[in-house]
Amino acid sequence: MKTASESPILRGSCRKESFVDRDKLHREVLRTFDNACISRSAQYSSRAGFVPLADVYFEEESRQLVVRFELPGLTREVIQLEVEPRKVVVHGRRSFSGGDGRVYQQVEMDYGDFERHIRFAVDIDVDATEATYEAGILEVRLPLVADEPRKQRIEIRIGGES
Repeated sequence: MKTASESPILRGSCRKESFVDRDKLHREVLRTFDNACISRSAQYSSRAGFVPLADVYFEEESRQLVVRFELPGLTREVIQLEVEPRKVVVHGRRSFSGGDGRVYQQVEMDYGDFERHIRFAVDIDVDATEATYEAGILEVRLPLVADEPRKQRIEIRIGGES
């Protein structure tokens, strides 16, 4: 094992040129880190996007399905909502607001296009559906179709009879 005076790394650490090398190394680390953040933000804007989180539940009193999408940092204008008798689709885009002169330490938020499909096992009343957006939560209230239980007699055929 080498002693501190025998190690070229430790022996040179007190010399003035090693401080210059440290500054150069520090600048190189910052430049590399900056490039990594730029490529990460480009990755977010060019990839397929992200899928927002959602809670879905049934309210017995109002007889409605409620879907709550987590969409923080968006304006109502960039969110589109489509409702079908057995499906809700929310989609839009969260833009990356990075600018010149910024060096990001972390980029964890999802950016780019987003889309989420929620399917139901029951029919919903598309015309009576309501949606509100507040504090980053899009809440969609979907009343169930008021079907009366019905009974119908079905004719039973034998084999290939028409």
